[in-house]
Amino acid sequence: MATIHLMVGFIGFGKSTIAKKLSKELPAVCLAHDDFMVMLYGRDIPEKEFREKYDIVDTMLWGLARQIVKCGLDVIMDYGFWNKEKRAEAYSKAKKITDNVIFHNVHCDMQIAKQRVLMRTVKNTSSLKIDENCFDLLSKQFVPIEEDEKYTIINYDNS
Repeated sequence: MATIHLMVGFIGFGKSTIAKKLSKELPAVCLAHDDFMVMLYGRDIPEKEFREKYDIVDTMLWGLARQIVKCGLDVIMDYGFWNKEKRAEAYSKAKKITDNVIFHNVHCDMQIAKQRVLMRTVKNTSSLKIDENCFDLLSKQFVPIEEDEKYTIINYDNS
């Protein structure tokens, strides 16, 4: 039975790099939320529009995940799942599709992540535009996986 792999970590932690590598090793189809946001709406989405567009892409990707798993292939959901509630919600959605769900928890120093993101924003025109202020504001929303979250978890140190 196919597995859904859920990538956990903050912006710049290296989730997408690990997800791409994992997709080749397994093999699996990688569904990167940020990539679809940029393809559909550009890299500089106004804050007041972001949530609505995020939800549209989220619904689309979970529908694709369901179809891919039905075909017998693994799926990697490259999102971030920044807090306990988001992880519980993702786990519930994934379990409705397959019994096999694995979290891939990526650890990284926040300063290293910030440097990566600021550099990527300047050099990579195919990534979401995130400046220092945005990074700092969003970082307050990130809560690492806690011990009481009893999921199957594979940890990565990507500092």
